Amino acid sequence: MKKRILFCFAHPDDETFTVGGLLASLAKREDVETIVYSATLGDAGKCGNPPVCTKEELPHVRKKELEQATAILGVDHVITGIYPDGKLPEYEEQLVDSICHIIEQYKPSVVVTFPPHGISGHRDHQAIQRATYQAVKAMDHIVEQLYYVTVVGRPDRYGDPIENIDIVFTFTDEEAKKVRQALLAHRTQHLSVERVFPTVHHDSFHKFQNREYFIRAWSKESEPPYPF
Repeated sequence: MKKRILFCFAHPDDETFTVGGLLASLAKREDVETIVYSATLGDAGKCGNPPVCTKEELPHVRKKELEQATAILGVDHVITGIYPDGKLPEYEEQLVDSICHIIEQYKPSVVVTFPPHGISGHRDHQAIQRATYQAVKAMDHIVEQLYYVTVVGRPDRYGDPIENIDIVFTFTDEEAKKVRQALLAHRTQHLSVERVFPTVHHDSFHKFQNREYFIRAWSKESEPPYPF
């Protein structure tokens, strides 16, 4: 039976920014199935400069971008919610129910989401973390482990010290190329992509030295097996 891993995020592009390398790596595994959930369609985001679409078209376009990016990364299942972008804290109870439903349907043994600080401090990122945590605890007859994906080495900004990290996941240059392609698929969000990854348009691109960082937030066992 395949191991299923659910990734819960707030917006299209969160998946590539945070766990793109892990997703690209897991896509090569026949024993793993990945599910990406985006609670919103990113309708409060920017349309690009120059604009890729109108503001009215943005949710539809961002959904398509998410589908393209996750296809590049080899994700097995993509689920999108229609919660209003920028207002997830107002819908946390409903969000918990939505995530519980996804867990019931796909039965993941491992769930990954943002840390409490949301990496960027975004209120939606923080809300999806809280909702995911509550959903996992409510569905602990299915889920065995919960992890937060985070960043390190930013003491003046949101992030976590390296001593708090449980897993440093290293991915290959080949997988980094997939991440780069997936980032570029989020065309409407190119300003954010270019700000965080200035080399995204160059062959020298790398994502944090091809490392992604994870903190174990909860597990059934005191010494759980490797989650990925």
